[in-house]
Amino acid sequence: MPDQPDGAPAPSPYTVAVVGLGGTGLTLVRRLAGAGLTVVGIDDDPAALVRAQELPPSERPRTVTRFPAGVTAADLVIEAVPEPAALKRLVLAKVRQRVRPGTPVLTTALTTPLAELQEAAGPDLFALRFLRADDLDSVEVARAPGAGDAAAERVEQILTAAGITAHQVVDRPGSLAPGLLLGLLNRAAWMVHDGYATAEDIDTAVRLGCGWREGPLAVLDAIGLDTARDLLSRLAETADGHPAPAPVLDELIARGGLGRKTGHGFHRHDRGEGPRRPAEPTAPPGRRVVVVGSGTMATGIAESFVRGGFDTTLLARTEEKAQEAAERVEFALRRTDEEGGQGGFTATADRSMLGTVDIVVEAVVEDLEVKRRLFAELGAVCAPHTLLATSTSSLPVAACTEPAGRPADVLGLHFFNPAAVMRLVELVPAKGTSRHSLARARAVAERLGKQTVQCGDRAGFIVNALLFPYLNQALELLDADETTTAALDATARAVGGQPLGPVRLLDTVGADVALEVQRRLQADPRCRAPETAPLLEQLVAAGHLGRKTPGKGTRTYLAARATAPVPASV
Repeated sequence: MPDQPDGAPAPSPYTVAVVGLGGTGLTLVRRLAGAGLTVVGIDDDPAALVRAQELPPSERPRTVTRFPAGVTAADLVIEAVPEPAALKRLVLAKVRQRVRPGTPVLTTALTTPLAELQEAAGPDLFALRFLRADDLDSVEVARAPGAGDAAAERVEQILTAAGITAHQVVDRPGSLAPGLLLGLLNRAAWMVHDGYATAEDIDTAVRLGCGWREGPLAVLDAIGLDTARDLLSRLAETADGHPAPAPVLDELIARGGLGRKTGHGFHRHDRGEGPRRPAEPTAPPGRRVVVVGSGTMATGIAESFVRGGFDTTLLARTEEKAQEAAERVEFALRRTDEEGGQGGFTATADRSMLGTVDIVVEAVVEDLEVKRRLFAELGAVCAPHTLLATSTSSLPVAACTEPAGRPADVLGLHFFNPAAVMRLVELVPAKGTSRHSLARARAVAERLGKQTVQCGDRAGFIVNALLFPYLNQALELLDADETTTAALDATARAVGGQPLGPVRLLDTVGADVALEVQRRLQADPRCRAPETAPLLEQLVAAGHLGRKTPGKGTRTYLAARATAPVPASV
């Protein structure tokens, strides 16, 4: 049934047939037609054909018809039926019977390798891979063996005409950026399932801690929870270390919560986001603060407290270290030249003031025994009800603070580097932390201009427990020669929507830090972390840590390894 709506764009040199007008297919139709391409919408479901005809004129297909009519005239066919390989093979086989020789066929299969579809589809088969049909500025394109150069050129021409950038990738289940991102999204869903953190706090943590536009659970809602669950189920059957889909996905789906398309999933979308957790009554947190430590995190935290109006003392091991730390803090404070509102600041090695302050924040080296010795001292000398916080980023809060002997007064305050700039603080109560201490800690963070998220006490908290398995999986792709460092970073940013590619991010945080955190995550079965990538261990052993070892990062290590002579066998 042809349809020539008024106001539709002028015919394009290219005609694209989209087979399957479900959520993905309909979004593809809108993108292609909106770019001025001539689009034929094809489906056997009369309701799907009606939905296509009801699109705005500028996004409506020029023709809608039942399958398999409409395929023969196409310069490109896009198959967009649901993922099961058997269904795709059936549809592709019918397309092959009608399509003109040399016409490229694009499948939206994400978890099915092209080798399993090519016999049904014919030689000129390609995969169009992405996660979100509503964000199609960039996609990954895989090419089946034997696909012709002319067909590949036609695919690129048509995608370019639609304003879509194609990143050429190898053919593997999950592709590159989509597979990496799905792993992170699933781990976020597992956190909700475990009751470890709320969906709101997880999304806030990743937005503020990693620079995402949307949190991982909002992204799952955008993909569709049923679609994501099916993709994750298939990826879990591969050998790539993907865990099974979080059961909370099935629970939400059973209640009709599929995400944005039904108005609710992990969040509500029919009346905006759900209400924030009500603020608990807070007691005055006190103004006198000691930050213990003299490294980068300690000086950044001290700077934050001074800017927040607290009377702040930085306590170092020696007067020399105290003086060096003081210079860094004072330079940072002068650099912005803020008028008023700042608290007092001093740095010292004199530990006698520990008995007269309201708040102590530990920011010493990330070593459990060092932290335990410090908290034993704090428990002995600090005044009753002094708030005692550890800024650990990966160690259990309870293990660090237990020697203090004050379970009600201790908790984790995980700042992010640079502490004076990053708005996020992860608030981590231990088992015995009182509501009063938790309320005080939240009030402290808010006075610093920070936004808090709360989570349970286990390795990595929210951000690191999601981030480092993602980086670990990216190294597995590089180690298997599935991609290059440049290509992986480019696809992660363009297709995955990440602010930094995984290679650059790893070099920024340091391979040694990543290895230490990954090992701790792996040691805690609740984190469901994958095995540590051998390449991560090799980077650390070779001293290629990233930015902290100039000229010796992930890229240089892999380049040197690729050109190293192969040892002669004995």
